[in-house]
Amino acid sequence: MAFHGEAGAALVFLILYFAVFLGMLSAYLTHRLKWRSRWSILFFHVTIRVASQACGIGFAILGFKNIRVFLAFLILGAEGYFTLVLCTFRFVISWHQHNLPGGVSWLEPRRGSNSQLTPRQRTQRIIMFVVLGPFAILFFRDNLMAAFHTVLILANTAIIIGGSFLANANLSQFDSPDTQHKLHISRILRTAGQSVFLVCNALLLVILLITARNDRRTGGRKGFLRVHPTLVVLTITWIPLIIRGVFGVLQSADFVLSYYDPNNYGEFGFTPHFTVVEYLMGVTTEWVACVLLCSTYFTSKYDPPKPEIKSHSGSVPQPEANPQHESFAQEKDGVGKKGSN
Repeated sequence: MAFHGEAGAALVFLILYFAVFLGMLSAYLTHRLKWRSRWSILFFHVTIRVASQACGIGFAILGFKNIRVFLAFLILGAEGYFTLVLCTFRFVISWHQHNLPGGVSWLEPRRGSNSQLTPRQRTQRIIMFVVLGPFAILFFRDNLMAAFHTVLILANTAIIIGGSFLANANLSQFDSPDTQHKLHISRILRTAGQSVFLVCNALLLVILLITARNDRRTGGRKGFLRVHPTLVVLTITWIPLIIRGVFGVLQSADFVLSYYDPNNYGEFGFTPHFTVVEYLMGVTTEWVACVLLCSTYFTSKYDPPKPEIKSHSGSVPQPEANPQHESFAQEKDGVGKKGSN
């Protein structure tokens, strides 16, 4: 056993993610954040990343003496990226619900509205997507987020299955036909899944630009950009996300950057060069994106609350308050929000 560069890098990011974990947990306990809000999936991402970094330390110390630790490190890393991409979409939807007229996002219907899907309808659409493939998107026009969610789940499943093929491969007999066959299938599945993540990230930018353009036209904000600061932060967050997405595809497709190349491993795990590449392009980009998403707590602190939706009574949603007026009223009365959605 040895504690060297890879273990040190894993420990550094374990500490960084654990600091975010403690900060968010404190915010939950003091009711500054609500459990049923967009923050829960970000908290889930942080929890997964803490576990992933702990497995990274274990793999760096044990090497291939315990292949299950290595497999857990790969799968938890993929789950962390999946939850982070999904979380960013949820943050955009939350901004829509707090700032658009009527409090309804054009990406997803609100709960309790007439346009919300029943569990049976959601199941039917998942089946249609499995059967029809990309053409099933035509049935998701009234709920684009359902399409993104389904696509991301399928891509994430492909990455996990690809990782299981890697776990079942005998790396001690790397050149054997059986090992090469399993590594080939694993590479195809992981590359396909990472490519879907990359496409979703590209579409996320389109959604952010459309939202920012509409807000600039109708928001009446002052300043150089005339765009809500949360949208600015989310657009900046997209940069490390797309870098992570490109690296994920390259790592799955390019043998030199992949986990399958024996030259990327030393006696106790990753080589120093591969450790730098993995933690700089993979882990660092995710942590930066996570911290940027956390910072939207401050940029959205005085957003108007979501208007109530009463679909069964047929009444229209209540008009939302002006965010500037609300913020001034809070300052005057000395009353702040109890939680952030």
